Amino acid sequence: MYMAEKQMAWEKQSDDRQWKTPEGDDPRTLYQMLMTSVGRFGNLNCFGYIPGKGMDRVHLTYNEFGELSTSIGKQLNAVGVSKGDRVALILNNSVEWAALSYGANAIGAAYTAMYTHQHPEEWAYILNDSAPSLIAIQDSATLDKLVKTMPKEAAGWPAAGVLLIGDEPANELPPEGVAVHAWSEFVSAGRAAGDFETADDPFALNTLIYTSGTTGNPKGVMLSNWNTLSNILCVQSTFTIFVGDKNAAFLPWAHSFGSTFDLHWMIRSGVHINLISDLTRIADECQEIKPAVLIAVPRVWSKFYDRVNSQFASSAVKRMLSGGARKHAAKRIAKAGVDCDAVPPSGIRDKLYDKIIWSKVRARFGGNIRFCMSGAAALSPDVAAFIQMVGFNCYEGYGLTETSPLVSANGWSGPGMSKLNTVGRVANGVNVIIDTDAWDDPARPDEGEIIVQGPNVMMGYWNNDEATAEVLMEPGKFRTGDLGKLTSDGFLAITGRVKSQFKLENGKYVSPAPLEENVKLSPYVEGAVLDGRNMVKTFLIIHPNMKALKSALGDANISFSSDDAEMCKDQNVKDWLLAELKTNNMVAPAWKGYETAGNIILDHEEWTTDNDLLTPSMKVKLRNLLTRHEDAISEL
Repeated sequence: MYMAEKQMAWEKQSDDRQWKTPEGDDPRTLYQMLMTSVGRFGNLNCFGYIPGKGMDRVHLTYNEFGELSTSIGKQLNAVGVSKGDRVALILNNSVEWAALSYGANAIGAAYTAMYTHQHPEEWAYILNDSAPSLIAIQDSATLDKLVKTMPKEAAGWPAAGVLLIGDEPANELPPEGVAVHAWSEFVSAGRAAGDFETADDPFALNTLIYTSGTTGNPKGVMLSNWNTLSNILCVQSTFTIFVGDKNAAFLPWAHSFGSTFDLHWMIRSGVHINLISDLTRIADECQEIKPAVLIAVPRVWSKFYDRVNSQFASSAVKRMLSGGARKHAAKRIAKAGVDCDAVPPSGIRDKLYDKIIWSKVRARFGGNIRFCMSGAAALSPDVAAFIQMVGFNCYEGYGLTETSPLVSANGWSGPGMSKLNTVGRVANGVNVIIDTDAWDDPARPDEGEIIVQGPNVMMGYWNNDEATAEVLMEPGKFRTGDLGKLTSDGFLAITGRVKSQFKLENGKYVSPAPLEENVKLSPYVEGAVLDGRNMVKTFLIIHPNMKALKSALGDANISFSSDDAEMCKDQNVKDWLLAELKTNNMVAPAWKGYETAGNIILDHEEWTTDNDLLTPSMKVKLRNLLTRHEDAISEL
């Protein structure tokens, strides 16, 4: 019924709602939210996933997933996990991940999730800090790494033991006395176990999400049920998501953006969540899934932008046709006078260009996408405008783990109510204050630190009262550390980070983040960091796309070493790339003269979590990168 009639799952919330507590039929916990969706969408598909390489996609209905989550809750309770305890997850996105999060919530326990690609030392730190009663582990290889890092005594492990996902038996075992549960046996026992008392406290801890730790140890952000639920409910039925729609889910649920919007919001909306099994084949799997909903981070959209434009540039015919398509799309969008919203083609030529160019681009993602969202970092306006030309509704949002995460978003207030170079209007129930006293740049008097007040603001940092006091001005009122401004018509623009802002020798302030995103649009750049504190000019540290750079150097008749490290030291290579970036990516008025990089450092080694240059959420660890290149920086 729902799919045929293209119905939204719920009525839109009133704009004047205060959001202090649940009201009426609001779910009070995430488990209650799930079971409401089970009651409403029971026989519709809830999850789709590929169980193994070369296998067909398997689907679970809402009824089946609800039963699985309840069984997990029963067995967690049976093995000794109690209300107020924590359950740790070192898992990839999976049905098991989702069932454990809802099962823990059902009994009033909180979950804390980690990435499978984190350093084992970081797992150990988080486990020691959060003190879970049980830990669920992806596979035997992950358990092997953990065993080498964790204490050798059973007392240093979770009391309820380890839950091992998958069919392979453990290789390295925890100390004697630590139970190792097999997933299939755990589920079977849960189905036979006795009932539990369903948790009902909206303000109880739901999850501990550990921040990336770019400047120190990770901090455990405490989010209550109501923190997350108020975020979900405030935007329900504001975007064109219909019951029975499919999404392609690949954002890590260990991150608040992924868990809140690519999991919980989809469950609330009656969406068929389809897990991407191979992150290198997102477009390929989208062709199979044909999603209507796609939620991604700027890195995904930028790669999409680069690849499509590279294909456009691959021949004279493609350059001519894509140029015509751009021209007509830009004209049509300008006439409509909207940002972010897709505008259907009009006129014979425009429709023809859409058929031969844009429809083929949309087909790469299944040809059925109706709604896209970008978050977790700044999206380049160039990329956003291009996505709109393609024919996708793509809305950029802003938030932090500490705000559950949503603070503002384009698109939620209706068609035609979005604006490029902003992150939209503030979400229903949330208030934003711009503290212009938080920094001292007289050239930008309308900017200041963004303060967020609302039901989405975290409870605080776990076991860290000092850090909590630094950012929580009062309960529900949070200093973000981000710089921004509010436009006269109520749109929020992010201009940088308070701590990442730096001052040049001439006293001018530079906000590196938006500039870095612009540089990363170059086909020759994989990673970019801009710095220059207390220096005459800024400089760039670049990890190049080695293949693309070598090809371009050859075309330009620039000789270079076959050794990547030596090539990156070559001054001629650095001069060529810096000139290229100045011509195409550091152009006024977006870049002011004092911001334009005067020097460049090339790093041939990929920035990864393994070499400790990226956090698990793919943010650059600035301190580590600057230390790595301190000799080169001192010579600038």
